[in-house]
Amino acid sequence: MPKPYFLARRSGLYVRFLVPLDLRDVVGSRFLIRTLRSARGDRARFVAATLGVALSEAFARMRTGVGMVDVKKLLESAQRAAESGEDRPWTASNVRVGGVDFGNVQTTGREDTLDFIEAMKAADQMVAKAWAATSTSPSPAATTPLLSVEIERHLKALKRRRIAKDTITESKHSLRLLIGIVGDLPVGSIKRDEIAAFWEGVRWWPANATVKPQYRGLSVQEIIAKGQAEGVKPPGGYTYVKHSQRLGLFFNSLVKDDILIKAPHLGRQADPDRSTDPNTGRPFTDAELAQIFDPEHFVPWASKYPHRFWGPILGLYTGARVNEVAQLYIDDVKQIDGVWGLFFWKQHRAQKIKTKSSIRFVPLAKPVLDAGFLQFVEDMKATGHPRLFPHLPAGTGKDGEPNGLGYGRQLSRQFAAYLKKFEIEKGTAFHAFRHTLSTKLAEAMVPTTTIAQITGHARRQEVPTLEKHYIHIADVKTLPERVEALRKFEGPSIMLLGNDQRMFAPGSIGKQDFHP
Repeated sequence: MPKPYFLARRSGLYVRFLVPLDLRDVVGSRFLIRTLRSARGDRARFVAATLGVALSEAFARMRTGVGMVDVKKLLESAQRAAESGEDRPWTASNVRVGGVDFGNVQTTGREDTLDFIEAMKAADQMVAKAWAATSTSPSPAATTPLLSVEIERHLKALKRRRIAKDTITESKHSLRLLIGIVGDLPVGSIKRDEIAAFWEGVRWWPANATVKPQYRGLSVQEIIAKGQAEGVKPPGGYTYVKHSQRLGLFFNSLVKDDILIKAPHLGRQADPDRSTDPNTGRPFTDAELAQIFDPEHFVPWASKYPHRFWGPILGLYTGARVNEVAQLYIDDVKQIDGVWGLFFWKQHRAQKIKTKSSIRFVPLAKPVLDAGFLQFVEDMKATGHPRLFPHLPAGTGKDGEPNGLGYGRQLSRQFAAYLKKFEIEKGTAFHAFRHTLSTKLAEAMVPTTTIAQITGHARRQEVPTLEKHYIHIADVKTLPERVEALRKFEGPSIMLLGNDQRMFAPGSIGKQDFHP
């Protein structure tokens, strides 16, 4: 007979039955849960036992293929009978509790059923004593599925839900660390001590350890021990937050599926406000900008691909994120109310936006126009390719499928490699352009709300929403404020391109390297 497990929730008392493994596909669930309404004590146990007998009958019929069984209606009928005290016969086959085999059991009414319940209690006591004598009695937590089983199930569920591949990869990483640190325990056994051990392991996990050759072939525990011996720097707060989010998603799914009654407390801070982009570096100094855009260094490096030349320039003069720049389409460049600018939004496949406030129209500053950007746009139109920087591929995995990382990954890596020519500390990268523009505009006394409209940071007041017509996103009422703000930004001198000196004319772009 299926054993009842009682669940105390805010809404009342419930009973849960585990569906046998061979019948889960038929029933469509791992567990069956019924409310016990107002029943308490012996009354609740009587109702639960009646439901158990009914389920035992249903499971037996399912296995023999005798008739169709509507489990929901069967349980409702059994519950009504138990609550009303009706005389109703019940039959259960292959009833076994621990080492006690009852064979086939039939009850013919209420008294018979109550006697059966007492027999079940006695059997339970016998089993409990036997387990106590051998000191091997399993705790309720020990009867839950193993961590490895639930991790595999969770990752499959994420794939079925078509969650972004980078999110699945990140979840896989966090859960790999968890099982590597605490071991393949039953999920119900993971409590405060195990979570504390997990965070201690994260503290000593080396940055990018999964791709560094010196850690290849080592177990999670060995990598952590090596990181501790090397005295690696602690991860940033955002790393802890991401691990907390992924583990929270995992354990909350176990609660939702009634495998756990309560998720373990993860003991980390809440997700910080990302509206100010914390812990993402610093602005470039004027001296560094002069080095970066010095024609002696910049032109030889940038001349290989259009995105190398225009990507850093747009990053500096728009404050856009690297992926926002890399994913631009030709039709994202528009003239609104006489002002040329860029739309950062999601209009095409593989384009991504971070938040609603990231949807915006940013005017093109005069130095960008003077450098020949609109001529470049015309040149790209002549190629027939819809994207502004077609040499940049969308991030893909080993299987060639998009991994959700976007078009900016390659530009970010190439620019980081270029910065190695200069004495700029590690960690200062493309995102520093965003800090540079914001800082310079603030120093020029530009209002914070105007800066936010340019950079796409969250603002306290209502942010523009994506309307059908792009003029609404352009927010023409405040457009002059953004144009005036960008005039106040004094950037480095950029090599000007005349009409007869266009870099990346149509014939100079290798179409064989274009990506969709």
